[in-house]
Amino acid sequence: MYRIQQFAALANVTVRTLHHYDRLGLLKPTHRSASGYRLYRNEDLGQLERILVLRYLGLPLREIADLLASGGPDSAHSLPSTLARQAIVLRERRAGIDRVLQAIERAQQQVQKDAEPDWPLYQTILKEIHMQESQNWTEKYYSPEARQAIAEHRVEWNPEMQAKVTADWQQMYADVQSALDRGVEPVSDEGKALAARWMALVGAFTGGKPEVLEGLNKLYADRTNWPKEQVSEEMKANLPKPEWMAFIRAAQAK
Repeated sequence: MYRIQQFAALANVTVRTLHHYDRLGLLKPTHRSASGYRLYRNEDLGQLERILVLRYLGLPLREIADLLASGGPDSAHSLPSTLARQAIVLRERRAGIDRVLQAIERAQQQVQKDAEPDWPLYQTILKEIHMQESQNWTEKYYSPEARQAIAEHRVEWNPEMQAKVTADWQQMYADVQSALDRGVEPVSDEGKALAARWMALVGAFTGGKPEVLEGLNKLYADRTNWPKEQVSEEMKANLPKPEWMAFIRAAQAK
């Protein structure tokens, strides 16, 4: 049996981490001494190692708790299915980083040749970096199933598709603003047609998956709490105004 300080040193974690895992029910001490001290066994080390591996793979602690509690191999939270989902997410991140590295290498070659700067190339680097940054903080709004669906969709994505979607959304925003300026009623035929176009564009991102749409709604519902320092400039530039979203919601009302 190990006291908490000994167990923390053995596992190379802090005592504070073990206290936190205990409060969450992730890793409770096997016993307590007569004086109330937490006591751990060698078997607890294996459980802690599983937690640390899953944490390293990017799983939230509460999802890890669900996974460890479920047990069944056919469960949506089983270890094989969770690792498969997370592998897709990590491969997508790696692909994004690889794209940044390739763009950087091309930029270095241009600098070595004293060529004129290829500004679109630098814009590509920035877009990939911003995509990685924004992807990380938005993940908490999506379920594991939704994150898997998004990761699978992104594998097929390319700059040309992104450029078209961005242009489509900018035109959508302009048309909704025009409707507002002209006093168009949301429940009119024009208003309902705009709402239908809006949802079609949303569907291009969600792929018709309700779990992705649910996460997207959570993301925008929590807009006031977004981490300002992590929201990319590109994302800020393409955010819909609250009055546009209100118009679309009113157009969808029965």
